[in-house]
Amino acid sequence: MPGLNRLSVLGCGRWGSFHLWYGAGLDLEVTGWEPAGSEPFALLERERRNRYLVLPDGVRLTNDLDEALDTDLLIIATPSRELAGICGLLSGRDLCRTHVILCMKGLETGTGRRLSQVFLGSGIEPLSLSAWVGPGHPVLLVSGQPTCMLIASEDDSASALLVERLGSRLVRLYRSRDLAGCEIGAAAKNVIGIAAGILDGLGWQGLKGALMARAPVEVARLASATGGDWRSIYGLAHLGDYEATLFSEQSRNRLRGECLATGRPYTEGLAEGVEACAALLLLAARTGVEMPITSAVGMVLDGRVAPRAAIEELFDRPLKEEFPSPQSFVR
Repeated sequence: MPGLNRLSVLGCGRWGSFHLWYGAGLDLEVTGWEPAGSEPFALLERERRNRYLVLPDGVRLTNDLDEALDTDLLIIATPSRELAGICGLLSGRDLCRTHVILCMKGLETGTGRRLSQVFLGSGIEPLSLSAWVGPGHPVLLVSGQPTCMLIASEDDSASALLVERLGSRLVRLYRSRDLAGCEIGAAAKNVIGIAAGILDGLGWQGLKGALMARAPVEVARLASATGGDWRSIYGLAHLGDYEATLFSEQSRNRLRGECLATGRPYTEGLAEGVEACAALLLLAARTGVEMPITSAVGMVLDGRVAPRAAIEELFDRPLKEEFPSPQSFVR
């Protein structure tokens, strides 16, 4: 496809390395970047593999940011907490001919800003800005297990172009205009993953069905209150990602919650739901949205309440109608 032949990925960890592998399979010229001094990246350069996959021969790896930014498509796949630093590196760079895709799920700690707000607030002006969200685990995808994912952008023509270029039989891509709702949903699903892990750790897996029914309600209210479309929470950005986050052995957030409930140490790397929980509660307080499940997870993470007691407190809440009127639902 003319003009969409080069892909660069900033951040080559679990998801970043997957996009290098995946982009090569789409016949893109692929470059991966991380700053000098990253030992995992140096290992990837030497061995052309990590714990998730083996890189195709044509994938280039570099510490030269100028080389990486000479591209048509730029995926940023760092942890969400590193986005502000990446924006600092990109500040003043000319990206007016580059489609930028944020492949991360979180909110800015301390402000509650969505990641697209962090990016655009830094003064960077790309050709378009999108978020790539939805269910998937790299180790399963590289084994050939297909999934459906979502590209959300306020630029509908750009998301349509990206879906056409980046979709495949392995990853069926949908598009959405609701960037706000999709970003809120993607961040919140990690928090619900921690809640699911707590249930696993307590041996209360039978409550996962109730969790799957009730959690989207509070997240949808928050999405609506912050300018998003509540319906996105029932799509791929949130509810559609529950199997991969609430049940999968590959889910770091689920495992983080299980370790909280059992007292075992957690050693599997960053679980983004921890920081997302605090940011979501900040947004909820600012907008007056009640989020009892998210609040319970936050109290467990802070050590204020034991996991079992947190669930018991949820059961002690006043009884209510499951579905109030549509007007009150979105308020």
